[in-house]
Amino acid sequence: MGDLGRLKMKKTIFPLFESGQFPSFWMKEGLRKIKNIVKNQNRWRSECLNLIASENVLSPLAEKFLVSDFVGRYNEHETINGEFEEHYQGVKFSSEIEKICIKIFSRRFKTPYVDVRPISGAIANLATYTAILKPGDIFLSPGLTFGAHVSSTEYGIAGTCGLKSVSMPFDEAEMQLNVRETIKLIKKLKPKLIMLGRSMFLFPEPIKEIRRYTKAIIVYDAAHVFGLIYGGKFQDPFKEGADIITASTHKTFPGPQGGIILGSPRLDKKIWKRIQRAVFPGIVSNHHIFRLPSLAITALEMKKFGKKYAEKIVENAKTLAKELFKLGFKVLGKEKDFTQSHQIIVNVENFGGGKTVAENLERANIIVNKIALPKDHAREATRNPSGIRIGVQEMTRFGMGKREMIKIAHFFKRALVERENLSNLKKEIVAFRKKFQKVKFCF
Repeated sequence: MGDLGRLKMKKTIFPLFESGQFPSFWMKEGLRKIKNIVKNQNRWRSECLNLIASENVLSPLAEKFLVSDFVGRYNEHETINGEFEEHYQGVKFSSEIEKICIKIFSRRFKTPYVDVRPISGAIANLATYTAILKPGDIFLSPGLTFGAHVSSTEYGIAGTCGLKSVSMPFDEAEMQLNVRETIKLIKKLKPKLIMLGRSMFLFPEPIKEIRRYTKAIIVYDAAHVFGLIYGGKFQDPFKEGADIITASTHKTFPGPQGGIILGSPRLDKKIWKRIQRAVFPGIVSNHHIFRLPSLAITALEMKKFGKKYAEKIVENAKTLAKELFKLGFKVLGKEKDFTQSHQIIVNVENFGGGKTVAENLERANIIVNKIALPKDHAREATRNPSGIRIGVQEMTRFGMGKREMIKIAHFFKRALVERENLSNLKKEIVAFRKKFQKVKFCF
């Protein structure tokens, strides 16, 4: 649209918005556009290699139960001695489905401390910080360029709460926390809280080693690896000494978007009560109860299929990482077999940086995201950092295996090294993806 067109739009359409007089023509056009956008999204993503490490898809059954009468309902409640004290009427079934969710996760993690009300992993972190820390407090976190989620940094929720986040030392060769230097930092600062778990998450965290040297509350942000933990494939945070697990429920755990907080069975009851009060009435009012039937179904599916799914995810991630390395890509974590999770991290500085590479790959229907590497400055994280992050959990759920991972690695080579015509490559990828449309590892 040119300047003249924009001027006409401003003179004709915008005043109608403001006056509430919206012509039926524009109403119909708006509806048509909305329908087309949703239709295009569904079609496009079904033709892509979706390799975003923080996304996944619901099973058909879980998706079916995502829409119900619960969509328009509230159920504000406090939890007193394990029982709900509801603030609304008409909530008997919403309380029932929430209690079922809690029971499933409680049995899996062998703890009475489960809260499914946070509406995201970041909100789960916020509730935990609010319960344990106060403005001005220092806590230790991974650090933005070492893989921390933004919520545990000065740029996100921690900064908004007035907390001082101090980055723990990182071993770039190992792509893991530097335990020796971190212990020195713990002894020096004596923090109340230590945050483990990352958004750039290749290997298990050294919880046992850290636990030996501190009485601080250890919070494990399992957002990315929650499905792997649920399937028994990554690590057991509670067994190793973590006090609290926060997570989102839609990454390697393939449920509806939302969050969860779990407390170790050894956690002080007073701390758990403070966390629950931080959730409500502190932070969350409407906790989107419509997602809970879908969450419960996914948890049951993962109880049955989660181990096989987690094993396949890790196998696929290792296969893709090794093949990319063989093809000349700078895949991080070589000294430790590249990855033990769903993620692969690649330094793509020589191809123009993470933003440039991610944008070019998208033109071929390969979806990844840029990510800051330890060598980058924090300010580069949202600009054009050195890396890309690849996650295989969604394509694994659509039935892809080692053979397909090798083929995907060659797609990367053709797009970035050989610089094939991206439109032509896109057509080939669309045809390849058509063979993988059915969700696996589910009822």
